[in-house]
Amino acid sequence: MSTDTAVRPSSGYHRVLGAAASSAVGDGMRFAALPLLSTAVLDDAFQVSAVTAATTVPWLLFALPAGAYADRFERRLLMVLADLLRAAVLVLTVLLLAADRLTFWPLLTSAFLLGVGEVLFDCASFALLPSVVPKDRLESANGRLFAVQTVGRDLLGQVVGGVLFTVGRAVPLVIDAVSFLASALLLRGVRGPVPESGPESGPESGPAAEPGPGAGKPRLLADIREGVAFVLRDPLLRALTVSAGVINAVYLGQIAVFVILVREVLELPDAAYGALLAAGAVGGVIGGAVAGRLSKAVGRVPALVGNLALMGAAGLAVAATDRVPVVAVAYGVTGFALMVWNVVAVSLRQTIIPDRMLGRATGVYRLFAWGTMPLGALVFGRVSASAGPRAAFALGGVVTLLTCLPIAYALLRDSRVTDRRKTTEDAP
Repeated sequence: MSTDTAVRPSSGYHRVLGAAASSAVGDGMRFAALPLLSTAVLDDAFQVSAVTAATTVPWLLFALPAGAYADRFERRLLMVLADLLRAAVLVLTVLLLAADRLTFWPLLTSAFLLGVGEVLFDCASFALLPSVVPKDRLESANGRLFAVQTVGRDLLGQVVGGVLFTVGRAVPLVIDAVSFLASALLLRGVRGPVPESGPESGPESGPAAEPGPGAGKPRLLADIREGVAFVLRDPLLRALTVSAGVINAVYLGQIAVFVILVREVLELPDAAYGALLAAGAVGGVIGGAVAGRLSKAVGRVPALVGNLALMGAAGLAVAATDRVPVVAVAYGVTGFALMVWNVVAVSLRQTIIPDRMLGRATGVYRLFAWGTMPLGALVFGRVSASAGPRAAFALGGVVTLLTCLPIAYALLRDSRVTDRRKTTEDAP
């Protein structure tokens, strides 16, 4: 892809940020309303859980193809199409609900298609961002983007979605559809890189490229293989990807048993559970706001390894106490450290990966990072069932601290981490 069409952050980046904010608020409302809607229209507990799971299954099925398409087509256009797909699905869901025809299979299909749209949008958006933001501002830009998404989805959206559902079952879905349309309109004004010869062109030449089986008329599977091989043969990208998988498995595993900890160990009411979750979200917002400045002040290696260690220590703190203020602070620290890790790690990947591979590398990264989350929930649930939720948090803390060693080794051995003057041409 050509990068000479990159636009100034004051135009393209702010439109991408606005689109992300709009869709994040809508997503938060949907995250809150969809389980409530499923419970209201379905009688079977398994069907309700299946609808919830259907929104995450597309990450396992389509993360790699979505990444490949993000490298073959105009990324802005893919994001717009993903927004329009999700808006259309929500409108159809509302119509079926109004006609009293929203049964299990239509609801399951809607949830799945909404997940497909999310996969396409995410892979394309993280690949698009480096073309609308200068390299030296990537960490700050990613920090703001993550912070906006956290506020919109985890704080504002979910609260508003739950309230609006009490007004009318269709209300949060309608507003979610409007949010996707607003996102698509904002993205229309973004100019980003496009394939120089369209989707049928072969891989670009250059130090970071290998001819491979996709040359000439690349097939989708050949593109995917090239993306997977690119990530696996780079020790740093491999370490970042595996670490993300471990971190997310631990984080979702702790989320899965946190409600048990709050209700059975701390003996708090359900309202306190929501307040403690909000503490984590607030920590994440603060982390997103300061991640760029923190990385520049202390360096990428201390920012990544230090916050990874902070996550592990916070997990051990939760396991070791029954004092609510300590749990709240530890959960806020976890949100902060996780956000800083994400911002710095994603910015580093965007810096060292050549533009033509960004979509596929993002797909591989997201497949591992999100694909391990259900496994983490199952493992930590089993540990909690046999030894209690504190043991699950202790396990998570130890695993996270042990992850510091290999990621620190990979970071310190790679000159691209410490030398910010390196360009994407240095990628293997």
